[in-house]
Formats: sequence, C-alpha cells, structure tokens
Amino acid sequence: MGNLFVADFGEKVWKISSQGEVEIYTNRMYGASGNALDAQGNLYQAQYYGNTIVKINRYTGEVSEIANEGLLGPVGLVFKGKDLFVCNCNNNTISKVDSAGNVEMIASGPLFTCPNGIDLGADGNLYVVNYRNPNVVKIDDSGNATLFAKLPASSGGHIIESKGNFFVTSFFDHKIFKVSSDGKITHFAGTGKKGIKNGSALDSDFSNPNGIVAANGRLYLNDKIVYPDGRPNESVVREIKFSDFSTSIGKALTSGGLKEAKKVYKAFKDHPNYKNDNTEGELNQFAYRMLNQKKLDIAVGLFELNAETYPDSFNVWDSLAEAYMSDGDNQNAIKYYKKSLALNPANTNASEMLEKLQ
Repeated sequence: MGNLFVADFGEKVWKISSQGEVEIYTNRMYGASGNALDAQGNLYQAQYYGNTIVKINRYTGEVSEIANEGLLGPVGLVFKGKDLFVCNCNNNTISKVDSAGNVEMIASGPLFTCPNGIDLGADGNLYVVNYRNPNVVKIDDSGNATLFAKLPASSGGHIIESKGNFFVTSFFDHKIFKVSSDGKITHFAGTGKKGIKNGSALDSDFSNPNGIVAANGRLYLNDKIVYPDGRPNESVVREIKFSDFSTSIGKALTSGGLKEAKKVYKAFKDHPNYKNDNTEGELNQFAYRMLNQKKLDIAVGLFELNAETYPDSFNVWDSLAEAYMSDGDNQNAIKYYKKSLALNPANTNASEMLEKLQ
C-alpha cells in the first residue's frame, strides 16, 4: 500500500502512510469530498461546498484551483488519461475537466440521483454509483448512460474496480457489495448493523462506509462514527483482506485434498449471503488450472462439483467432458459432450469433439 488520502467533508485531508502514520495533508479545504491522484502523484481534491476542484502539489503541498465553473456539489473523481471526470451530486450530472481546466458536462439523466462515486472499468467505460439510490450506471465514450446494476440496498457510496470486479459501498445500509463485470451482485461485507465490529467480512459491522480504494490484495474504506453524547465525529479507516473463493478452494486442496475442497465449497454455497452467488465461472477457471497442471483427478472432481451445482449450464458439462478426455476416459467424455450439446445445440466445440471421439 502507498499513501491513503482521507477527506473529512470539511476543511481537512489526512495522509495515512503504509505504516499507519497519520498527518494532516491540508486543512484549507471547503467541503473536501472525493479525490484522485494524477500520474505524477499530485492529489486532485473535490470541494463540495466550494463547487471547485483543486490540485495539491505532491512535493510542495501548494494548493491551486484547476476548475471552478460548471460544477455543482462535486464529489467522486477519476482520471481517464489526462481528463478528470467528476460526479456532480447537486445537479445529477457527470463532468469532464480537461488538462486546461475546461469543464464539459458529459452525462445526465434520471439514472443519476446525487452521483457520488466514480471509477474507470477495465473495459474503458466509466462506472458511477449514486448516494441517494442504489443504481450503478455505466457511461460509454459517447456519454451514453445505462443501468449496469441495481444494488439490493437503499443507497450507494463510492466504487472501485479490483480483481476484475467492482466493489461498492452502501452508505445508509452499512454494507459493501461486489459487482462482477457482467453485472452480477454479491453481498460482500457487512451485516447491515451499524457499528465498528471487526471479523470476517460478512460478520463485520460498518458505520456509513463511503470512500473505498484497493491496493495489494486489500480494500480500504472509511467509516463515519457519530457519537450520541456530542463528542466530535470520527473517521475510521477499515481494511478488508481478500480471501476469495478460488483462494479458499486452493488452501483447502493443499490442506486436505479434494474432500476438504468440497467441504469448503459447500460451506461457501450454504452461507445465507451467498445462496445466489454465481461461482460457476470461478470454479471452472480454477479447475482448468488444475487440468493444465496435469492434476487430472482434482480437475475432474472440481468440474463434477460445478456440474452438480449448475446442471443446466452447457458449459460445465463441456468442461467436464474435456477433463475426462484428458484423463483418457473417452466413454464419459462422449457422455458429457452429448449432454452439453443437448443443452446447447449451437455448441460447436462439443460437436467437433464428438466427431473425433466417436
């Protein structure tokens, strides 16, 4: 992890080093909200109340204004090349600020209700999450805005892309959601109870989680603590270490073989928060890694597990057939290629393999 920059929605931005040391980076803001680093490490900071974007020089700490027109309640920021894209909460628009400081509105419409967080996807599109509704909105290069996903929550917060997925905070629901590249949503962290309880991701409590970043296999997010006895509010930075599905299966295989991996898989699938999670693709990819490493028994076992879980998917039967074929069991390979073809008559791979095997 490098440095984290945390804004207080007031005058301050703190810098937190990789060793956890905290210092005030600047105390000259006016509603410090979202921020982003440019390629040179300079911090660009949105000022919600000032309707401006400022640049804080990495070396000197000098603060200079880079945009002050056409912005209304700026919050989330992200760079795409040299252009800076801005969420305007107070007029439900997304703006582009070029390197000369010119501001251009590039997207608006009913999908936006206080757009708050923004990030750049691996596909080059912008992804925006709202503060006052659960929409996750995709914006293409032409400025076309389409609904990408709708969180099972009352609100969003901020969004970050990591490990091929998006992670989205829900400020009012005290949860974090994972959204896959094809829009499938998983409840990733947080019980939904407001608090600061640590533990496994799904058993932890969060308190109005908002900003979120990813680094070194971890997520970092800030919680807001409001004390009922009148003490000043506090911001707390929380860390979530990834222990993803594939990692869990891999550890289980190492410690107890295929039998242990199946136990871990069952526990994962039976968890109430994961009943609708689509593990098909992840398990298939992991099984292919085993197949490529010539661990044929393990690959067959994992493909069988996937087929049991997703019996209506032609792809899992196609993969299982391939594993049996690699293991020299042509009889079962033919059986499962036929099953795959029955589910999807357009599966040319199954047709070609059957011609070779029969």
